[in-house]
Order: sequence, then C-alpha cells, then structure tokens
Amino acid sequence: MNYAFTNGKILDGSRDMQPQNGLCILVRDGLISDIVPDTADLHDYTVIDLHGSYILPGLINMHVHLAANGKPQKKQRDNEKLVNTIMSSALTRAVAYKMVYGFAKDELFSGVTTIRTVGGLGDFDTRLRDEIETGQKIGPRILASNQGISVPGGHMAGSVAIAAASIPDALNHLAQSEKENVNLIDHPHIKKRKQVETELDKFI
Repeated sequence: MNYAFTNGKILDGSRDMQPQNGLCILVRDGLISDIVPDTADLHDYTVIDLHGSYILPGLINMHVHLAANGKPQKKQRDNEKLVNTIMSSALTRAVAYKMVYGFAKDELFSGVTTIRTVGGLGDFDTRLRDEIETGQKIGPRILASNQGISVPGGHMAGSVAIAAASIPDALNHLAQSEKENVNLIDHPHIKKRKQVETELDKFI
C-alpha cells in the first residue's frame, strides 16, 4: 500500500536540522518517494495523521547481540554456563528465541529499523531475520551473523561466539555459518576463508 504521513514534525537527519511543519511524507512500496506540502492531493494514499508527533528516518544500530537487552550488568556472571543451560533443551531454546524476538521488537519500537548482529545464540539471528522478511514476525531489518568466531578465552568465546581451538575448527564453523546464510562473519577483518586462516593464525 501507499501511505501519506501528515500533520507531523519532520526531522530529516541533516546537520543543524530544525523540525519541519506543514509537510507530508509519501511512501510507495515501503520507500519514501517524496515530501510534499500537506495540501497536496492524497487520494491515492492511505493517510496517517501524526497529530503533531515527530517523525524521522529509521535509525541503524551497527552492534547488536540479540541475546541480551543491552543493559549494564551489576555484577559479572558466567555467560558461557548460562548459554549452555539456555541451549540445552528444546524448551529453554524456545524461551530464549522468544526473548531474542522481544529484544528485536524493542529495537524497532525505539525507532531502530535496521540492526547488524555481531554474535548470537545458535542460528537465532538468521531465523528471526527470515521470519521478519516473510512477514511472520514484526521487527527491524536484520543483517545477521549468528555465532561469532573467537579463540579459546577470547572475546565472547563460549557465549555468543564459538571458541575455535584450531584453524580447521574455525573453517568448519565458517562453513556452518555459510549454510545458515549469514550476512556477515563476526570479525571486522574477515571476509573470505583465507582471511579467517590468516587472522586466526595470529592467535593459535
């Protein structure tokens, strides 16, 4: 459907932006097509009256772990033990997946329309990404990595990343990630298999 957002205060994201009034945002096929005066002919659109609320472009969160809510921890906990418990049965995995979906919705309802996940539980991130894309669930656009690749004792190892004890282990996990159709591998310098080997060789 085509939508016309009227009677809103528009924040366009430009430098030193000021709220713009008296304008209407036109959306065709899910994309903003134009911004016109509120007096424009809108007979081809479903009109949504914002009643003076603010409207702005969707925000993008580039570093998300959907297994957590993002709040600071009051005390350190054993995340590896917790993740092992969560992933140990179908029931606890189902509860955890529902929690992950809830955190994704929180992002969307906070104005974040695109997120990039950089380490998660099992294949939850790609599963949720696909369910959102097919309309089964409501959430932000997700660029998913699923579990990251780390080294024993390394960052996120055992929680939202696999602790690869050798280069073959890391490459096996990379192959699994490819089967899960991830959008990215959770390492800022790794784009190809050869780079996995080069990067991990520094640590193993």
